[in-house]
Amino acid sequence: MNVRVSRLFRAHHPHLCVLPSITKRCLAHEATPDAPPPSTPIATDGQPRLKITWTRTNSPEQQKAEKQNKSAEFSSSFLSSEFPTRKGVVGVKIRKPRSPRLPLTPSDVWPIPMQSIPDGHGTIRADAKANQRASSVYESLLDIYEIDGSIPRGKPLNTLSDRTTTDGVPLWGEWGIPLKIRSFGGPTVIILPSLWLRDNCRCDKCVNQDTMQRAFDTFSIPRDILPSEVVTGKDGLRVTWSNDGHVSLFPWEWIMKYSDRLANHADAPKNTKITWGAEIAENPPSVHYDEIMADDAGVGRWTSKIHQYGFCYVDGCPISPEKTQELLERIAFIRVTHYGGFYDFTSDLSMKDTAYTTLALPAHTDTTYFTDPAGLQMFHLLSHEQGSGGQSLLVDGFKAARILEDECILSHKALSRISIPWHASGNEGITITPIRKFPVLNHYYPHDHGTKRQLMQVRWNNDDRGVVDLEEARGKPGRGTEQWYNAARKWNEILKRKDMEYWAQLEPGRPLIFDNWRVLHGRSAFSGKRRIAGGYINHDDYISRWRNTNFTREEALKQIL
Repeated sequence: MNVRVSRLFRAHHPHLCVLPSITKRCLAHEATPDAPPPSTPIATDGQPRLKITWTRTNSPEQQKAEKQNKSAEFSSSFLSSEFPTRKGVVGVKIRKPRSPRLPLTPSDVWPIPMQSIPDGHGTIRADAKANQRASSVYESLLDIYEIDGSIPRGKPLNTLSDRTTTDGVPLWGEWGIPLKIRSFGGPTVIILPSLWLRDNCRCDKCVNQDTMQRAFDTFSIPRDILPSEVVTGKDGLRVTWSNDGHVSLFPWEWIMKYSDRLANHADAPKNTKITWGAEIAENPPSVHYDEIMADDAGVGRWTSKIHQYGFCYVDGCPISPEKTQELLERIAFIRVTHYGGFYDFTSDLSMKDTAYTTLALPAHTDTTYFTDPAGLQMFHLLSHEQGSGGQSLLVDGFKAARILEDECILSHKALSRISIPWHASGNEGITITPIRKFPVLNHYYPHDHGTKRQLMQVRWNNDDRGVVDLEEARGKPGRGTEQWYNAARKWNEILKRKDMEYWAQLEPGRPLIFDNWRVLHGRSAFSGKRRIAGGYINHDDYISRWRNTNFTREEALKQIL
């Protein structure tokens, strides 16, 4: 277990540092994951203190012999440290040496109070998991807490006895309100700053329940505000504030959402995205027009499929621009751009853009030149006269990005790291470019900070791309630029694979809507005259509509507050 601990936490609680398993990083820097256990297992010596003794591997030859399953002895480099204990039990956090050549010293080992120590050669991680019993107050708390139990205030000193009760409950004070919780790898402590808690009180006096906006001045709160009482209630942490007697209740789910980086938050929407390739042609997602227009439940089914697959057809739509606009506005208002709002156009080059021609278009996303690209886009083919062709192309950009990462991690990093310019400047009086440059693959970290970053948006239109800057990499001028071009070539090759391309002919009465942040679209060349209606919707408005038609009001608010 390697959980980061804030400097503030370490400053106030040097005895409550997070405990890793006594495995790879707890032995020498050179040790392998399957290295033998320490020659002397962790054990108490019968006195009210804990003695830690282990060995480290210094020799590369010894490591090589281990890998070849040959006999190898650990070197005789030992480290022993003793720490005073309370209730006879202490664990340790071991800091990685600055250099493999430097031996570990007692200053690299920090004590931590634990409920037990491992048996034999077992790791502390396994033991910690086995001994973190849940409290009757809330399942994520340790059983040291009682229902309606009051947590005492501690003294502003750095000794263990002044910061915990005899039962091991962390005390609150100027450092905040510590809570000992169950988490992946064993018990850990989270710190809730008093000012942060008071600022986030959600009672009807602090939040306008009609607008859900904060109803008080944050900066009127004393910066040194402290509780007068802290109680662990069944429904949450109840805090009475010393400055004005105000009582705040913080639900346990809310506390864990913002404090426990390793929690699996039940109120967070699950990732239900389904990636696809050419095989989606066998059963593309669709919803009937009458369902969507009937009630919000139909809109929920529609937005759910868009959220899952990145696109969806609407069957049975009247072949009318007015009805198409009404359909699109069932999600949100139509976004107005330099092309207008709701569009109803033919290939007459009325706007200087290749979309207004009969030419083939490669897979791309629209409006890359906006700081905030369009979220959803709808196409409804109203008619196609005196010609043929014009099949529509869809490619799942999220799947393509995953393939790129699997096949060439360096290319994936280049398209995620190197920001490039985009522009729209073909029409007189129009020179649009984002407020800053953006990479092709844009990521974000979910609210649960412990998880891996996730792909948020694909921004790709080679026709609208500006000039890639000359970037230095590894001390060589232009090397970064070369990396970008190599990555873009690989990306382009993945997009054009036959098993990635979904081709389909649009039909009157069957509009197509897709997530422009995820799905790339294109078309084959065509002849004749095509009339298409549609429009854009902002991504944030689409997600809001999806959330509010697939979750209750309470569930939706829990996801964002």
